[in-house]
Amino acid sequence: MNADQPLRQVSYDLSAQSNDGALSDGVSATATFRELGPNQTLVTLELDGGATNTDVSHPAHIHNGAAGSGGGIAIYLSPIDGTGGGGTSARVVDRSFDQLADFDGYINIHESAANLGNVVAQGNIGANADGQTSEGFNVVDNPQSKTYSLSANSNDGSVAPDGIPGQVTFNEVTNGMTIVTWKLDVDGATGADVSHPAHIHNGAAGSGGGIEIYLSPVDGTDSAARSSKLVNRSYDNLTSFDGYVNVHQSAAKLGNVVAQGNIGANASGGDGGGGGGGGGGY
Repeated sequence: MNADQPLRQVSYDLSAQSNDGALSDGVSATATFRELGPNQTLVTLELDGGATNTDVSHPAHIHNGAAGSGGGIAIYLSPIDGTGGGGTSARVVDRSFDQLADFDGYINIHESAANLGNVVAQGNIGANADGQTSEGFNVVDNPQSKTYSLSANSNDGSVAPDGIPGQVTFNEVTNGMTIVTWKLDVDGATGADVSHPAHIHNGAAGSGGGIEIYLSPVDGTDSAARSSKLVNRSYDNLTSFDGYVNVHQSAAKLGNVVAQGNIGANASGGDGGGGGGGGGGY
């Protein structure tokens, strides 16, 4: 990647869909494909009205075919947390920008993992839509990356009472933006009919600090058990931050923390290393 040459991006409109669920009028949204390198693209979703102020997370997928065709799921995207965080999510997809920009598909955003039949937003992408193109990331040279461990946390929940370990990784993109990706260490999906929210909190793990940054939830049916968020903070800010990460059973059961770990100033070490645009540093 050349830091002096912005990469490409394209945006698509997703229309609100009437449905029989809690968001019966649907919500409009924007999907944006941002080139990261030769083989990776960041797909971001943003609801036009921000967070829906519901106690669920809204799963999203890229489907095969044109909108309304009933095509199967081709790519899992990161759910959108209904409880806060601005109504946004992100997902690093291991496909080139050209592949996604030419893809025969559409995006569905759903009410919840338990109510996938209620589609709240939908729109064609790629070969099926006229997207709005613009300049994308102006990435830094030799982007940095650091990973922190999340420990399994015993809880009183029904999904993972023994907790689930995982990791959270900060990947530098620009001088002021970082991709935060977290993953649960499970063999496939968690198997839950919920999505698992996560947040960066103030203070050290166990201190009860308030939420500082909303991360994107992990879909309980997603075999990759991972999610990302594009955060408007520098890599140095996040890797020195006085905080920790909590992963919860669900948006409705935030009291059941399934994974927890210190980050930044509170973590001992962390697996660092230069990223790289070409290989898969994200």
